[in-house]
Amino acid sequence: MDGGWTAIQKRVNGSLSFDRSWTEYKNGFGSPEQDVWVGNDIIHQLTKENNSFLYAAITLHNGTRLYELYGRFSVSDETEKYQLFLAGPATGTLGDSMLNSGNSYDDLSGMYFSTPDRDNDRFISNCAVKYGGGGGWWFNSCSRAFLNGPWSSTDWKRPWYPTVERGTNVRKTTMLIKRH
Repeated sequence: MDGGWTAIQKRVNGSLSFDRSWTEYKNGFGSPEQDVWVGNDIIHQLTKENNSFLYAAITLHNGTRLYELYGRFSVSDETEKYQLFLAGPATGTLGDSMLNSGNSYDDLSGMYFSTPDRDNDRFISNCAVKYGGGGGWWFNSCSRAFLNGPWSSTDWKRPWYPTVERGTNVRKTTMLIKRH
């Protein structure tokens, strides 16, 4: 990949739990050298002009790196619950599990951000709690893509379904953005 990409999420060793509160996801947590979520306020500031690409990647334990590139990505501010705007084209080796998942209950564009302490999804219960015991994400009812689940756990369901069905297969995740 050429330069100019900014990491908004990275998980390299699972030393940091992503089971965090709304405020922690708002402000960010972790270390850029290790596991990090830069913060929803920062993601909003970086993407508010709606002219960013999103590159999501998963590296498996066998070393295989899979990715998906989305043509448009932006996140609204906190007053709008960090609503996700995502558009294609989507290309890559992971498969499009965020936008055109094949099930309208799993598509994530237009969804609000949810955390264990702020349930903003469309499901009867809180997806941030139901799928993996915590982890903030843009859930619908719930999701086929969830990169913030409990690290290397059988409870981490659907990191990127159907390509990666269980978190026990994941060695590393990365979300990068870049302006057009």
